[in-house]
Amino acid sequence: MKDNINNNMNNFNKKAEEVALYIRVSTEEQALNGDSLRTQREELTKYALANGFHIYNIYEDDGFSATNLKRPALQRMLKDVEQNKINRILITKLDRLSRGVRNYYKVLDVLDEHDVFWQTIFEKYDSSTANGRLHINIMLSVAENESAQTSERIRSVFKTKIQSKELISGKIPIGLKKDDKRMIIDEDKKQVILDAFQFYKETISAYQTFQKLDLKYPELQLNYMRTYRILTNKLYVGIKETRYGDIENFCPAIIDINTFENTQKMLKKNARKQSHNNSGGYIFQGMLKCAECGYTLGGKFYAKNLESSKYYYICKRHHLSLKCSCNTNFNEQKIEQKLLKQFIPQLEKYISNYEYKQNNVKKLNFSKEINSVESKLIKLKDLYIRDLIRIDDYENDYKKYVSQLENLYKEQESIETDKPKNNIDILKSFLNQDILTIYNNSSRLEKRRLWLSVIDYIVIDKDYNMQIFFI
Repeated sequence: MKDNINNNMNNFNKKAEEVALYIRVSTEEQALNGDSLRTQREELTKYALANGFHIYNIYEDDGFSATNLKRPALQRMLKDVEQNKINRILITKLDRLSRGVRNYYKVLDVLDEHDVFWQTIFEKYDSSTANGRLHINIMLSVAENESAQTSERIRSVFKTKIQSKELISGKIPIGLKKDDKRMIIDEDKKQVILDAFQFYKETISAYQTFQKLDLKYPELQLNYMRTYRILTNKLYVGIKETRYGDIENFCPAIIDINTFENTQKMLKKNARKQSHNNSGGYIFQGMLKCAECGYTLGGKFYAKNLESSKYYYICKRHHLSLKCSCNTNFNEQKIEQKLLKQFIPQLEKYISNYEYKQNNVKKLNFSKEINSVESKLIKLKDLYIRDLIRIDDYENDYKKYVSQLENLYKEQESIETDKPKNNIDILKSFLNQDILTIYNNSSRLEKRRLWLSVIDYIVIDKDYNMQIFFI
């Protein structure tokens, strides 16, 4: 094997060496240091040309940590090494290639096997001697430790900024825009989002929602996946999803939380693709739960011919593992008949109970109870400081009072923020309609949309008794 000596320019052949310029920057480094990629590229290119090298290719890994070898550009470069296309690799510093001893030697094994030199232009290393290799190992160990500390420091800064609702980076979704360091509503594009959720409510189909949006807003060049992301993006209700948990009220909401949650439920129910044999679709797909085990019933399609097509629902827990005794094949037509009979009585009862609770909820003031518990905590602390109680007694009483306080705060908050979860006016409107006539004149898809607009799920037993849970 050739001596792998860095910064040694005495190994020139008459023909210019084919060199690879390897550039890497992590997302965190890019956020802190700006356009580090461009700086590395310029310095490496200048060095290669000044020393008579021929640049075979430039390999850039943007947003990848040095602790990860699964970097696309690095892997492409190693493949080119294995095909003997490269004689030398230029990097600005050793930590661009690796920040760990173990990963460094994995890369070095490939380079040594194909007699490829690596060289840093801002540092001097000599891997031909024992002392030189020891120096490299020490520097890599230090770099690995610094990398971990830097990542922790940057994550801490990011976490603080995000929790203070400050916009860090990332693409801002349509309907929102950046205002200084905050995210606000883009009034010019707000209607696109409102239309998206309205179209989905009308069609119960993400694909048809995309078609309607594309027809109305052709300049946006939307596609199905972008439409689906609009329908599932929590930012539209003001919530930012992060690795540290959801941040409430991160930005102003475009969509109310009830509409958003109902949309997620319907998207989940429609997640299963329809069988090509089942062109009409299951009316109650994702809506039926087994009364015995609580599992969602699955569809079972049967057809000797088009005239004898039948749709059934079965308890998957029974059929897959026999962990439920419900072996009934629920006939869809029979479910429809039973549901149409039970729907209005259960809806009337639900609305009556709902209005009673709304009108008779006792608006309690918890301040007196909260003050009482807080006083007990102060007295408890005083007793402990004066050494009048043991630490075990102090800890037990402290936990008890803190738990009481948390419960009181939660109850108070639930009352202060008590808003109707359900759109009761929509549910009431069904009482004034001839549901049976409307239903019998509807297609299978229209029937499904009707039930999805008012029903969350239905618990059904083997005798077709149903308990309806409204949205």
